[in-house]
Amino acid sequence: MEEMTILITNEAKRELDKLLENSDKTCIRILTRCITMTSEAKLDFELDEPNANDNLYDVDGYKVIINKVLDSQMNYITISYGGLLSRNQFCVEADFNFYY
Repeated sequence: MEEMTILITNEAKRELDKLLENSDKTCIRILTRCITMTSEAKLDFELDEPNANDNLYDVDGYKVIINKVLDSQMNYITISYGGLLSRNQFCVEADFNFYY
């Protein structure tokens, strides 16, 4: 398995610090949400703790966990905050291995 490349933007780091400061959870879990018959899966995150089915990554001091099956389907993840299409909210994007 190739090493996962994960980027967390500076804006996202500032907002993650606020979330982690007020939580008893220590990790950022990348997961899928919004899977329906008419739309593709959307990536999201939640604060959580790792388990035996996860891969754990250290990204600039942030602990990021991803289920091993989901992890095997992605090459690159970006966690950002704000911007033109996602003002005042997080956005998680990934490069999936569908074309490799």
